[in-house]
Formats: sequence, C-alpha cells, structure tokens
Amino acid sequence: MHLTPSLLFLGFLLTLTLAGPVVRVHNTKTHPICLTVETSAGYGSFPTNTNCGGLAAIGIDAMQTAAFYPSDNWNGAISDFTNAGTPGTRFEINFSVPGQTWYNADMEFGITSGTLGPTDNRRMSNGKPSFVGEADPLAKANSVWASEKSKLQDPLSRKYVTPSQDGNSLVNVYMDKDAPENVVAFFQLAANFNAYIHHGSVRGDSWAVGSMTGRLKQVADTHSGKVDGTNDMTITIY
Repeated sequence: MHLTPSLLFLGFLLTLTLAGPVVRVHNTKTHPICLTVETSAGYGSFPTNTNCGGLAAIGIDAMQTAAFYPSDNWNGAISDFTNAGTPGTRFEINFSVPGQTWYNADMEFGITSGTLGPTDNRRMSNGKPSFVGEADPLAKANSVWASEKSKLQDPLSRKYVTPSQDGNSLVNVYMDKDAPENVVAFFQLAANFNAYIHHGSVRGDSWAVGSMTGRLKQVADTHSGKVDGTNDMTITIY
C-alpha cells in the first residue's frame, strides 16, 4: 500500500507530537520543593538529589521548572511533600496506551496545592479545563465550610480540618489513609476536590446501593483525566 502525501504528512506530525513522553514539574513557590517518584511500569530518568521524609527524592528550586523523559510505556506517580516532610498530593500518569495519556491527582494520603494536565493547557470536549488537582485546596474547602462545619465537629475530624479561633473558616486541611468517611465526604462531595479523596472503584470492592461509600466511589472515579494526541504533561506546584 502506498501512502498519499497527506497521510505521510499526518504521520510526520504525529511523530513530532508523540516523540516521547515528557513530564515537566514547575515550582511556583518561593522555596525548594521535594518530590518522590514511583514507577509501576516502564522506566524513566528521575535523578534524585535530596530526600523527602527519609526517601530518595527530587528537589526543585524556587521558581524553577524541571523536565523528565520516561519511556513510552511509563506508568507511575510523582508525589509532592509538605514542608514538614509528610506526603501531599500524588500525581499519577499513565503513558502505556499509545496515543493517549491517562492521569489523575490522588489526595488519599495527603493534600498539597498542585495541578496536573497537558502542557498545552487544552480544554476538554465539554469546555472544562483539562487539569486535575487543586491550586488552592484550603480556599476550596473554605468555600463550603460554613454549610458543612456542623458535620465535622467531632475530635477525630478536627485532625483533618483545623478551624480558625472563631470557627468561621479553616486554617489548614489534612488527609491520610485513616480519615473517617465524613471527612472524605467533605472533600470529595461537598468541596468537590478535583482528585481522588476516596480510592474509587480501582480495588474492585462492592458497596450497597445508595450508600455513602457508593456515592464516594462513583464521584472519585469521575476525576480521572484522559487526553489524546499528547504525552507532554505538566505538574504545577503552588
């Protein structure tokens, strides 16, 4: 079969567009950040130069951008850490499907300010931004705090949401794997964080129809992103 000139040109453009995956990390902070990398499949060059909470890690200086070049089939995660050395948002990227990039932000184990999406900042077919994560999770939690705070008065919940002295706003938000369901529901449903707060259906477990767990799983699953025709992704840390 002979390719027409137009098909040859299209193939050339696709080759340029999908020359190889790129993961860029842009640090907008006025101090260095610390990131750890997990690889589930494929391989990548993520040279470590510091540590986060005792783990070998990547340090990126203030107001700097670093670029990394994993393999075509790389599937893994890059986790931001807090200044205190505890886990923050985990950014998961999967390049293993040719021509597609799957990605999400996971806040099950920690919450920090950051987003992930295609470097070209494209819009989705429904017109919404293509990034996942939250640039300012504290502000988003505060936007619904007044209507939701009565559900988060117990001592255990206060480990995860810290009110101001007058109780009218939040001064800190926190997450870990032991968070109670009412806290998960606050972030996932009420504040509608654009991330997995609940693990969703990935573990394959079942739930009762109409239950809170079922609602959390279904909503969590809507926060997976997919883009076609690009494997150039940017994580922005705020």
